[in-house]
Amino acid sequence: MQRMNIRGKDLNLLAIFVGIGEELNLSRASHRLGLSQPALSHALSRLRHQFSDPLFVRGQRGLVATPKVAALLPRVRAVIAAAESLYGAGEALDLTKLDRKIVIASTAYFEARTMTGFISHCQRAAPALRVETRSLSGGFPKRELEDGEYDLAIAAYFEEAPHGFSIQTIFSDRFVCICSKKNPYLRTRQSVDDYLMRKHLQIEVPPGVFAPTDQHLKSKRKRRDIALRIGNFLTPPAILSQSEYLLTCPLGLAENYRDMYPLTVTELPFLLPPIETKMAWHGKHEADAFHVWVRQQFTNP
Repeated sequence: MQRMNIRGKDLNLLAIFVGIGEELNLSRASHRLGLSQPALSHALSRLRHQFSDPLFVRGQRGLVATPKVAALLPRVRAVIAAAESLYGAGEALDLTKLDRKIVIASTAYFEARTMTGFISHCQRAAPALRVETRSLSGGFPKRELEDGEYDLAIAAYFEEAPHGFSIQTIFSDRFVCICSKKNPYLRTRQSVDDYLMRKHLQIEVPPGVFAPTDQHLKSKRKRRDIALRIGNFLTPPAILSQSEYLLTCPLGLAENYRDMYPLTVTELPFLLPPIETKMAWHGKHEADAFHVWVRQQFTNP
């Protein structure tokens, strides 16, 4: 079968063909298309050449279409619609009909702080959306994001994204101290010495990640007494409420714990840099409407 060579065809003229064909008046078509009348006349001349037909001739009340126009018009409209669909023009994301799955790999801190609100919003806005989470325990999951095993990866220990990936800070949190309302520490001046005299609970951080609190204390040649290490984010508030331990953690997490148990949040007696939680994704999802919407839920909660 012989194929037509379209390299010599100007497909931009198709929209002009539809505009003239629907208006059958050069003045109205000129205004509708945003072209001057000389430019429109030139385009019409090129259309006549491409289709080997007069297409539109002058009549008493404007232009009269030739029989070829009647045959071509619906086909040209279909070509334009297909092109708009191909390039995403006019494409809208209908959340009510969205039947997709999103896989989010993150740290337990992020899940504890954010996922409840995200899931609640999704149930209202996109009821058919399926959400799966995976646990991150250190390192940048390059292969999983590249292969599509993960859609998003979210952690506070990401620094830079490899080539071909995007990364964005989604929130920043300062560190605070939280303890039982009956903790004797609250009756002190809460100085650095008071802080160091107490026993501390620490939530285990991923391998290779050094807690900012201990980094700071080490730089001052000081050390706290970590009497209890916990490998999850679920049990610490219950333990704190029944003990005299102190926990140093991001404010967002401390506020969640305070909502669950009779705990008090206080400022630290020293200044730590804020913890920045970052979201990473593969470049292949950069412009995907679905992924853009999901990412916006975390950047604009």
